[in-house]
Amino acid sequence: MERKNITIREDQSEWIENQGINLSQLVQETIDEEMDPTEEELAAAYQENASHAADVNETWSAVSREANDHLGDPPSNE
Repeated sequence: MERKNITIREDQSEWIENQGINLSQLVQETIDEEMDPTEEELAAAYQENASHAADVNETWSAVSREANDHLGDPPSNE
């Protein structure tokens, strides 16, 4: 961790104290929101999405098979 000094107004200082907010944590979270994701974060998000997409695909595939079983083969357009 690196220490930095910031300057805030007195009314801001009072508000932070009254809210019981950790100023360092607030600043860190705000900076994190502004930063671009790291390669590791992008890879993790991609993997999470891929797993979810596979689950959704499996569910819809099963629904489609069930519908085909119930409705039979589609009509021929010939």
